[in-house]
Amino acid sequence: MLSLPLLPNYFKIVGWIILIPFLGLGLLQMASPDWFEFNWLTYQSSGNSILDNGEWLFTLEYNNFTDELLGLGLLAGLVLTAFAKTRTEDERTTYLRLAAMLWSVIINTILVTLSMIFIYSGLFLTVMMVNLFSILLLFILRFEYLLWKDRQQVNNTAS
Repeated sequence: MLSLPLLPNYFKIVGWIILIPFLGLGLLQMASPDWFEFNWLTYQSSGNSILDNGEWLFTLEYNNFTDELLGLGLLAGLVLTAFAKTRTEDERTTYLRLAAMLWSVIINTILVTLSMIFIYSGLFLTVMMVNLFSILLLFILRFEYLLWKDRQQVNNTAS
């Protein structure tokens, strides 16, 4: 059987080290958006084409980069944690990984559907932003739960 192209096991530790603080900071940012500003030089679209008035397609301006920085940190931590091998990666672990991914996609789809029906205006944009991270977060939580449950089952049959 072909194995999945996963990251080495030590990336899971690095992923948790990145994920936990960025998740906390992301929740703090959602609760209080003005608690911290990280201004960074970014390009802004001028909204004009070159042919209109001779201006360039974009200009460089300072922008609050906090949301982008937190999003990148969260994605890095989630990806490293989700796609790193376990210590004993075998066919059973691959099956649990697939089951957890299927479960997270179904639950996430239900949540997105409900939010499309019941949430409007600016809050909907926030929900969709959270949706970027929720599928990986749900996968990690479900996969770790399934691994724990599988270990408990093995320990109970061995006793």
